Amino acid sequence: MIWRRVLRVLLVTLVTLGLGGWWLHQATPMPPSTLGPGVVRAQNAPLLPPFRLESTHGVFSNAQLRGQWTFLLFGYTHCPDVCPTDLALLDRVVRDLGQQGQDKLQVVFVSVDAPRDSLAVLGRFVPAFNPAFVGATGSDEALQALTKPLGVYFVRNVQEGPGYSVDHSSAVYLIDPQGRLQASFQMPQTPQQMERDSANLMRSEQ
Repeated sequence: MIWRRVLRVLLVTLVTLGLGGWWLHQATPMPPSTLGPGVVRAQNAPLLPPFRLESTHGVFSNAQLRGQWTFLLFGYTHCPDVCPTDLALLDRVVRDLGQQGQDKLQVVFVSVDAPRDSLAVLGRFVPAFNPAFVGATGSDEALQALTKPLGVYFVRNVQEGPGYSVDHSSAVYLIDPQGRLQASFQMPQTPQQMERDSANLMRSEQ
């Protein structure tokens, strides 16, 4: 029913805002003139705790974060709108950043729907947006090693039947080349603003 869907969306929002992971205690927005709306910078955030997922490019763990900037987002391949929109947005953003000379970038789409999103499925879905994008997933236990520290929320509504929906946090997380969270981007964002904000964040850490 519609009211149940609304309650689930509100719960996702409240959990994301109220329990946004260990880093939120140190999250400090940059001045409005520097970062656009919906961007929260995490200053002095610790390294992400150990995690290990399987991906379309092999193992995805803390080691794969080192040495490059990572845009990290969570969702599922059956997502009707948010996930495809965010992946298309990130394709534009990384292409623009690449034209500015920032080539040490990766985008990782983490599926929170492993029962339906095998690596084969992810291998067809994710590269459709950009051949370099990585798809990753794992058991709920493996996922929680990464989602809990970031405050990422997801619930599979299996009571809906085989075509069930999944409620999940829709933010995009920017991880620095040391493996620390630098900022979260709340959606929606425009390609131009997200590209500018990302470039500013990357320059501030040089």
